Amino acid sequence: MKMWKMLVLWAACVAVSLPIHTSTGAGDRSGGKLRIHVLDVGQADCIVIETPKGRLMVVDVGEDKDRAGKEAKVLHKYLKENIHRYTIDYLLITHYHEDHMGWPRKVSSTGLAYLLRLADIKVKKVIDRGLEIQSRSRLFEVYGKWIKGAGVKRETIRFRPTAPGEHRQIDLGDDISIDVIAFNGSPYRSKLPGSMVIPDPEAQRKSSEHNFSIVFVLHYRDFDMYFGGDVCGYDRAPYDDIESHFIGQLKDVEVVKVSDHGSVWGTREELLEALSPEVSIISCGRRLGFPARSTVEKLVSYRDNRTGKPRGSDVYQTGGEDGAELLRPFPDTGKVQTITGAPIVIETDGKDSFWIRYKDVEQEYLLDEQDAYRSD
Repeated sequence: MKMWKMLVLWAACVAVSLPIHTSTGAGDRSGGKLRIHVLDVGQADCIVIETPKGRLMVVDVGEDKDRAGKEAKVLHKYLKENIHRYTIDYLLITHYHEDHMGWPRKVSSTGLAYLLRLADIKVKKVIDRGLEIQSRSRLFEVYGKWIKGAGVKRETIRFRPTAPGEHRQIDLGDDISIDVIAFNGSPYRSKLPGSMVIPDPEAQRKSSEHNFSIVFVLHYRDFDMYFGGDVCGYDRAPYDDIESHFIGQLKDVEVVKVSDHGSVWGTREELLEALSPEVSIISCGRRLGFPARSTVEKLVSYRDNRTGKPRGSDVYQTGGEDGAELLRPFPDTGKVQTITGAPIVIETDGKDSFWIRYKDVEQEYLLDEQDAYRSD
C-alpha cells in the first residue's frame, strides 16, 4: 500500500475513535467575556448577567407602573431574540417592590410571576431577602404567600457559606464571585452581633422596603461592579440611612449600578468616593425627579479619596428624560451623562478593559487595578 493511502486510512481510524462533542449550553459560550445587560424597562429594574461558563443570572424583573404589564415581556423577548437563552439559573429579587419584582396577580401577572408561567423559560432558583422581616410594602405578604405556593425553589440570600466546604449559594463559574454587602438593613460584619440598622419589628413594619434591599458586589477577575438595589443613604421616614453602615467595607469598582433609579435619597458622596467608579448606570424612565440633579452631579464630580482631586464617572441611563439632564461635560472632570433610550451592555474579559455598548455606540474603559475591591 502506498504511503499516502496508509496515512489517509490512519487518519480515518483516528477520527472514528475520537469522541464527538456537541454544544449543550455549558462551557465558555462567550470567548471568556462577562456580559451584563441593563434592560430598558422604564422606571424599574431588570439586569441580565451572562457568564463565560454559560450561566445566567437575572437581578430583578420589575414593572413600570406607567407601562404596566409590559416589563416582564421585555425580558422574555430579550432572552429569546437577543441572547437566545431559555434557562435562568438564578433570579435574584433585591426587594419586594413592584418595580423590582412585578406583581403576582391572578390575571395579567407581571415580573417573576409572569416568567414562571412561561413554558419556554425555565427559572431554576429564586433568591430573595427572606420572608421573616416585614416592611410597610403591600407586596411583602402577597409575595410571601405566592412564592410558597408557586412550586419554585427559593432561598434567602446569605452573606457567606455557613460551614467549611459548603457550596456557594450563587455559582456563576470559578472566576466570578459575589460579595453580599447588606440585606434586611443589616451590613455584613463577621464578628459583631446585632448589626441590624432597624432591629425593632414594629419599626420595621413602618419602614420602607428600600431599607431591606440586597446590596452586592460582583467580581470577575479584575473587574468589579456594585449593585445598590434601592438602598438609601439618608434619614427621612420611611427611609433610613443604610449606606453609611457599610461604606467602610467598600473598595474600588469599575461600575456602579446606582440605587433607587438615581433618586435624591440614595448614593452618598462618601459611597462614591469609596467605590471610585469609572462608570455609573441608572435604570429609570419617564418620572419627574428621576434621576435627581444632585445625584447626577455627585456621580460626575465626586473626588478621589486618596488625592482629593475631582474624578467623577461617566453616567449612562436607560431613560429618565423627565429627570435632571446635563447638557455638556462637567467642567472639573469632563465626565458626561448619556441617556441611551436602549439597553446598556457592559462587557469585559476581566483583564484589561471593559466596554459600554448601546445601539451602535461602543466606549472602552481601562480596568483600574489600584485598590481593587476584594473581600477579606
